[in-house]
Amino acid sequence: MSYWRNTIKPLLDDETGTLFKQAPVRVTLAFPNRYSVGMASLGYQVIYRMFNNEEGVACERAFLPDDVEAFERTGQALPTVETGRDAGDCQLLAISVSFELDLTNIIRLLDVTGLRPLREERDDSDAIVMIGGPFTSSNPYPLAPFADVIIIGDGEQIIPVVSEALREATSREDFYDLVDGMPGVFLPARHTHEPKWATAPKELLPAYSQIVTPHSELSNMFLVEAQRGCPRPCTFCLARTMYGPNRNNQAQELLDVIPDWATKVGLVGAALSDFPHTKFVGRTLTDRGIKLGVSSIRADTVDAELAEILKAGGLRTFTVASDAPSERLRRWLKKGITTEDLIKTAHISRDLGFKGVKVYMMIGLGPENDDDITELISFTKELAGINRIALGISPFVPKRHTPHFADPFAGVQVIEKRMKRIQKELRTTAELRNVSAKWAWVESVIARGGPEVGMAAYQIYRNESIGAWKKALDEVGWSDEFETNAPAIDLPPGQYESKDVSAHAQGLAI
Repeated sequence: MSYWRNTIKPLLDDETGTLFKQAPVRVTLAFPNRYSVGMASLGYQVIYRMFNNEEGVACERAFLPDDVEAFERTGQALPTVETGRDAGDCQLLAISVSFELDLTNIIRLLDVTGLRPLREERDDSDAIVMIGGPFTSSNPYPLAPFADVIIIGDGEQIIPVVSEALREATSREDFYDLVDGMPGVFLPARHTHEPKWATAPKELLPAYSQIVTPHSELSNMFLVEAQRGCPRPCTFCLARTMYGPNRNNQAQELLDVIPDWATKVGLVGAALSDFPHTKFVGRTLTDRGIKLGVSSIRADTVDAELAEILKAGGLRTFTVASDAPSERLRRWLKKGITTEDLIKTAHISRDLGFKGVKVYMMIGLGPENDDDITELISFTKELAGINRIALGISPFVPKRHTPHFADPFAGVQVIEKRMKRIQKELRTTAELRNVSAKWAWVESVIARGGPEVGMAAYQIYRNESIGAWKKALDEVGWSDEFETNAPAIDLPPGQYESKDVSAHAQGLAI
């Protein structure tokens, strides 16, 4: 029974905006997760359109099956969405990856396309494997054992360069020669350090959807990027460094790329309430009867006018980020949000008839203690007295390219203990949604690891578990070089009290 005909073709039939093209150079653009997740990625859709806009290049999509084991038992090759051809039958297999925890999925994806996952085991008869996306900009090194090319930064600047090289190259080494030295191009076979990031010029923006589908996590939503980068100085966030400098698009630029048939539009940006045209664009779209979707809004810039526009666009729950459990930790992170801002937002949401407020929160920050958790519980109860509250709680994961690069991970036991206290004291007050502390630990290892972490993932990609990760990391000789570092509230992020003399125990680490 054909996997493409029975599983993929029904998804294809429900798409609007699909591109069909034949050309001498075949590219497969793969996503290492299920279809619904990949189709909610704006960057993935932009790269798909850009490849197909290139002369002599045709790009088709592929996704990891929902049940990989069941798919493998069929004995079929992974098909592309557009035509059902073998996904590995191409000159370039490009993989767009957003999340660190998809590391094992990348290896699995290579496996089901019929390609040997390890770069050193492939030759000129195989497709060139290129990996890009937010994960690679954050930390490319765990991907070095698998990728021939790693793209770091904005894809808009890179796709024309890669496409030209594909048209001209006669071998893998020839391809390397043609792209070597270009901004954003990291060749693990030749380079040991990541290059200067690729930064798309303003004239290549805004990014916007190519395909709309009811089967996306953002069902039937057309996405358009209001801004790239972020003007805020929050020390924990990659948006300012990874997508900088901040580039705002003009209101009419956004409106011009939204098709007449769109019924739902999602505005994408790290700080949408700082974007100067959010209200105008939102009002224009809602006046046309279009529903709106937005990423989280900063509580310090929420006002009744913005909330009214979002409500007119169909928003029922207001989403804001506190990011730290207490005022002192928000100041330490340079977040710029106060408890008063959160309370004001709750009042506005109640007064305008929103069903509730969702507050994103991190716990496990370096200088965090029980008093910070007490404050979180206290102000959540205050918010819940105003409107219904849902808390989305995630363990803090230090990332490269931020001042917190060398902060220690708080530890699974510490985080679970604090989570249990929060659940106990708020179980009748707020809806709680938490991320696993154990998987956050794995994410923290991948986020700062090197090629050895990639090889640990290779050992377990068919049978991944927390226990398997611990065993594999031991076998490759991984150790946590940051665990002795001690952040202090009276020191700026990136400076540490010395518990042990090591490369990261003192001074600024970025």
